[in-house]
Amino acid sequence: MADGPVFEVSDRRGSITVDSTGVTFRLDDETAGFGWPEIGAVEMSVPRFGRRLTVTVHTTRRRSYDAVVEAPNRSLPKQWATELDAVLDSYFEDTGTTD
Repeated sequence: MADGPVFEVSDRRGSITVDSTGVTFRLDDETAGFGWPEIGAVEMSVPRFGRRLTVTVHTTRRRSYDAVVEAPNRSLPKQWATELDAVLDSYFEDTGTTD
């Protein structure tokens, strides 16, 4: 069981989970997990008029991986982005970097 804040969203095919262990993407029967030591950055994208949230993990090895989750309505991805931002802030606050 993970300690700390958790963000999790899913649709009929996949999910995105962020917790104290890192970031996990699932699509159908495939899963990709990234631990915090290997994550350099996490980005998110919400189209202005759309129902999708895209999350991209950039690893310290200069590779990037993304996952997309479709929301049941157009307002939900913006809410998800706000929630995800708060969870990411809690895990990145100890890095000592500033934006």
